[in-house]
Order: sequence, then structure tokens, then C-alpha cells
Amino acid sequence: MACVDIGSGSPIVFLHGNANSAYMWRNILPYLEGMGRLIAIDNIGQGDSAKIPGSGPESYTLAEHQIYINGALQALNVQKDVTFVMHDWGGPLGLTWAHANPLKMKGLAYCEIVVGNHSSYDDYPDGHGERLRKVRGPSGEKLVLEDNYFIENIFTGGVLRKIDVETMEEIRRPYKGAKENKRPTLSWPRQIPIEGEPKAVVKQVDKLSGWMTENDIPKLFLRAVPGQILFGADFEVINSWPNQTVVEVRGLHHPQEDSPDEMGLALRDWYQSLS
Repeated sequence: MACVDIGSGSPIVFLHGNANSAYMWRNILPYLEGMGRLIAIDNIGQGDSAKIPGSGPESYTLAEHQIYINGALQALNVQKDVTFVMHDWGGPLGLTWAHANPLKMKGLAYCEIVVGNHSSYDDYPDGHGERLRKVRGPSGEKLVLEDNYFIENIFTGGVLRKIDVETMEEIRRPYKGAKENKRPTLSWPRQIPIEGEPKAVVKQVDKLSGWMTENDIPKLFLRAVPGQILFGADFEVINSWPNQTVVEVRGLHHPQEDSPDEMGLALRDWYQSLS
């Protein structure tokens, strides 16, 4: 497991989701330098972390990713006054650890995270549901593993600006070569809870959302506007979480690519308020 590890003090851990890595936090980390130990972890099979040997259709599930994240946090000796900054699948990964270790937590910040089951693909705006239906169906193997569909179509469709060549090359880099190198970008969308499937993920995110209504850990919701994966009932769920500050930032699913300064300033101001 690869990571960025800067500074000392209380750990501020950055967790990412699909088609991303610690690289996504490159323009946000500077706003928090000197305020704690900044740790940005690459999920297994993503960024500079190793691939799972002999991976296949059952690999890179949420549960399997959790095992590696838990191991990384243990190896990094993350034990006290922990703050998570989470995006996409980084939400369930961080919240699962926080749920198991509530007394070790200092704060929870999140943007465009997976929070619950979506009752229909048709609920998604701008045809995003239809794109997810494609990669979750029989054609997904060819689309993603051969044509790199998730990176070239879905990731790019989550950014407002035209992505520069340097950034795009770094996004592609971990998934070049053998088809299985792209497996994480196929497994993740197949883990999204839609129409009650997969049941294990639905059960886990529902449990975490329920816990978030019960704990008083300080929270920061960086609400992407217009956003992409949160809508309708998702906001009803998130708005029910106590001790929460809400800051709007401009962006679709990847506002760190469109509004890194706004995100960095919001995180800095909120984190300072926790001291």
C-alpha cells in the first residue's frame, strides 16, 4: 500500500474512491500543511499500491478494500485524534473504520460519498445511471477492461473543466498494461448499491448512515454543486447527521479537479475550529 505521509501530529487521513489515488488531493494538501500529519493512501490496485495477485470478477470489493485500508492504518500507527477526509468510496472505507473506533476520532469530512441504496438507475441525472448500467452488465468486461471506458468516459464526465494532458496521464497510469490492471475501475461501479444490490454493500452503507445520525463527531459536508452521485433522499440522509458544517463547492463528482482552493480553504477553516 502506497501513501503520501507528510508532517507530524494528529493524523488527517485522505481516502479516495474509484479511478483515483492520493494524486487527487495534490492541490488540497497544501492548505493543511503544518496542521497535523497528512496521510493520503492509495487504495489497493490503485495509484502506486500493488495489484491483487490473480485478481478476477470477485476481486476489489468494498470488503476486500476495507481489509487493506485497515491494515494500512495499523501499519501507519493511526491511533488517536484521527480526522478522515473522504471522497466517493473513501466514505464507506473511512466510516467503517470510524464506526469501529469512535473514541479515536477527531473529525469526519466528506464529499460525493456513497451513502445509501438508489432505487433506480433512472434516478441518476444526465444519463449517468445508464452509463453505470452498462458497466455493471455483461458488456462491462469489454467496456472497462479493454476499452478503458470508466476512465475515458465516466471519470472525465465527472469534471467540469477540460482536463489537462498531465492530469489525464496520471489518472490513466495505474491502469495501463494488462487488462486486469483496470479491474478496480470495473469492480467499484459494480459495488454501488442500486436497486438493492449488492446486498452486502446496501447493508453496510445503511448501517453507516444510521451510525452517522447517532454520533456527535464533528462533521464537514463539502457539497458539490451541481454534484453527480448524490440527489434526492441522499441529502435527506446527510442533512440528518448532527454536528455538521456544510460548505458548497463547485463541481460534479470530482470537485477537487474544479475547486481545489475552495475545498482546501473549507477544510482548513473547519479543522482549525476543532482545536
